[in-house]
Amino acid sequence: MKRFLRNSIVILVGIIMVLFLLDILYTYVYNNSFPRNKTQYILSLKEGEKLDYVFLGSSRVENSIVSTEIERLTEKTTINFGTQGARLDDMNVFLRLLIDKKVKIKKLFVQVDYIYNHESSSDIVRSQALPYIKSNKVINDYLKRVDSNYFRNCYFPFYRYSTNDYRLGFREFFASLVNKKSKVNFREGFVPLFGVMSENNIGGVELPKSILKTNKSITEIDSLCKANEIDVIYFCAPFCSKLKTNGYLDKLKAKISNFKDFSSYVPNDSLFQNCSHLNNQGAQEFTKLLIEDLNL
Repeated sequence: MKRFLRNSIVILVGIIMVLFLLDILYTYVYNNSFPRNKTQYILSLKEGEKLDYVFLGSSRVENSIVSTEIERLTEKTTINFGTQGARLDDMNVFLRLLIDKKVKIKKLFVQVDYIYNHESSSDIVRSQALPYIKSNKVINDYLKRVDSNYFRNCYFPFYRYSTNDYRLGFREFFASLVNKKSKVNFREGFVPLFGVMSENNIGGVELPKSILKTNKSITEIDSLCKANEIDVIYFCAPFCSKLKTNGYLDKLKAKISNFKDFSSYVPNDSLFQNCSHLNNQGAQEFTKLLIEDLNL
């Protein structure tokens, strides 16, 4: 019995040591490899970098704002930090990370639509932030607030990687280890979509019938911009002609004073890949319209 207990303890200690070593190895690789997502790219920016225009949002920004076209036509440095699945809470932490890096932003554009009704963060951005839970205070504060598994992710060795294998597992670890670059040029941030909505499956989008009284992330973004002398504009990216608004965008205008509604700026459905996302040609057209309308 004593021998069994001794062997069990040795095995347990060995497993714990392996988990600690794996945690250290994964964390080191993620902190020292080429950026493979936009959270990592923000963390890789040089301190004090100057940016004229920064766009924050979900895939409806990532696939709609052609930053290189803005730079070409305006000669202003522009980065599209739109991220698939991102919500306002994620945009809030992106802004905090940029400010923490002392990045100088002249004008910030934040995409808002039905996500105003969601105060939670997205699984995608939350998992991207996990490797930095101990090394970055902004991310630590963010995860402490939004992650129900914060204690285990922070203090249990390798837990954050094993439970998020789909985004932080061996495949992503190995790609980071060999410094495999992402297909996305993060300095631009725009990811084009191709194809046109099928006429046989041209389903529309219905916006909510009710709206939250307030969204705390909008309030915090406003405060951060005011404190750091950043001009902020909120906007709604285009939807296809099948959009059913339910008066929601009018309610958004009443909530946000500096809100621009571009939901119907692209009336041609052939410029959409689906009802919520422009295709590459549509993104090019919308970007030019945005430059003209906002006098960029």
